[in-house]
Amino acid sequence: MRAATIGRVRRRPAINRAAALALAVLVASPAPSPAAAPPAYRTGDELLDGLHAHLAPTLAANRKSLAGATGTVHGFGAGDIYPQVWLRDSATLLPLARYTEGRAYLTSWIEEHLAHQSPAGELFDWIAAGPPHAFRDNAPRVRLVHRRGGLVVSADRNTSETDQESSAVDAAAQVVALSGDVGWLRRPLRGRTVLQRLDAALEFVRARYLDRASGLVTSAFTADWGDVTPVYGDQRVIYRDENTPVVVGLYTNALFHRAASALAFLHRRAGNGARAAAWEGQAARVRSALQRRLWQERRGFFRMHVPVAGPPPPVADDSDVFALGGNALAALYGVADDAQAARIFEVAERRSRSMGVSTIAGVLLPPYPRGVFKHPILSEPFSYQNGGQWDWFAGRFLLAEFERGESARATAQLREIAARVARNRGLHEWATRHGEGRGSPRYAGSAGALSAALFQGLFGIGLDADGLRLRVRLGERARAEVRVEEPATGARVEYVYSHDASARTMTLRCRATARRGTVGLLLPAGASPAAVSLGGRPRAFRLETVGRDRYVIVDGGISGQPLVVSLR
Repeated sequence: MRAATIGRVRRRPAINRAAALALAVLVASPAPSPAAAPPAYRTGDELLDGLHAHLAPTLAANRKSLAGATGTVHGFGAGDIYPQVWLRDSATLLPLARYTEGRAYLTSWIEEHLAHQSPAGELFDWIAAGPPHAFRDNAPRVRLVHRRGGLVVSADRNTSETDQESSAVDAAAQVVALSGDVGWLRRPLRGRTVLQRLDAALEFVRARYLDRASGLVTSAFTADWGDVTPVYGDQRVIYRDENTPVVVGLYTNALFHRAASALAFLHRRAGNGARAAAWEGQAARVRSALQRRLWQERRGFFRMHVPVAGPPPPVADDSDVFALGGNALAALYGVADDAQAARIFEVAERRSRSMGVSTIAGVLLPPYPRGVFKHPILSEPFSYQNGGQWDWFAGRFLLAEFERGESARATAQLREIAARVARNRGLHEWATRHGEGRGSPRYAGSAGALSAALFQGLFGIGLDADGLRLRVRLGERARAEVRVEEPATGARVEYVYSHDASARTMTLRCRATARRGTVGLLLPAGASPAAVSLGGRPRAFRLETVGRDRYVIVDGGISGQPLVVSLR
């Protein structure tokens, strides 16, 4: 009953049981493609280690394949009860999919989305196998975009959002960064290359939605990153129309800033220096505008949005509402400076505690009062996007904390989320204020975001085609180990870390396929390095301070020989 109810009012429209059975053969998940072992880790902490059992299986439960315009398309659904392959969700799955899937699962869904791009550059939110009528109850504007024999592909765009094109660029940049495959950007897709289509996508957003007065991208009034407007009580809420209040929002613009920077990276890799500089300039202008229009020095966080056009918003002033999603992206993608990020982290923790939310994952604090949104999915406070708990965004918030010098805080908050996951026996789409799981019981976005917090955050694995940047944030943990491997590239990292409090040493044994890299070990509180050796020989080192975290940094150290740091 709950899944059916949520499916009727959420942005990923569910389908009725008969239609689901008819489509099953079209979206059946193929067998896992990679030969490599899935990522594995052990920390000695029962709660943190318990998350491992949910990550790869949740992603596997969401595998999808369909016959599309570009051939056989492999990708993932948002949750195991939803058939669509969504752009925004799929981009956030790559931190886990890179370690579990072959190349097709990283790129083919991007190519298929780009193949259905409009002449102006616009992209759909989702594609799915099946006829439009199977989705129309919940996506009234759904359309047929491809037919091959008896197989068809449908698609729709939630025009309340302006994050589709940014998500596509972000995903493509992640793929190129990890693979180093610049040639993929030159692959032709219906007369244009992948890179040309990505550029056209973000140019569409800039040309169509950039508000000249503020310098920011517009979207409909929604709850932070959500796609439900307050105007209607039915499925019209996912579309922007003449009755919709229009805003410049933090989430949309933090992601657009990220995408503009990512597109500049892609152009530089492809040798297009002038175009790279143009998008770098656009990213800088958006960041400056966010600082000027949305940062609130007195409150210590970015406000969620500012109205700019259309009918008046349903509340006169919501500047005191802390939006986790947008502020997470601002801290993670460099919109916030160091001092601002530190204040954001403090506000998030203080508000979640004071409002009785069981973890850091509450997405709107305080939530909107009852009835601000007419649609029943979020008309009540602390429900769905109106203040529910979402690990999909909390995982990225934790990653920002890890990377900006709040490792102790992030680890404690990750344990609280892990405890909730254990109680609910799965990675749910969202949770109530007190932690009861709701929505899809195997939500891929949760798996992707929490994997980023674990592998990139806690274990500090920064692996790409240029080498390895390791920042081990395990501190005083007695022993921990991790292993990841990319089926698409063959790149591998594995290490064992230990801290001996009595001997006052930290030891790391790391093996990696990367030929270049640096290793950083988070120092225990109050400790300083006295000496460093690699394979028994003295090794030069330096110190690095990030926020409240201090690291001892060594160039190299990934040969498998013991790297030993003596502490004083």
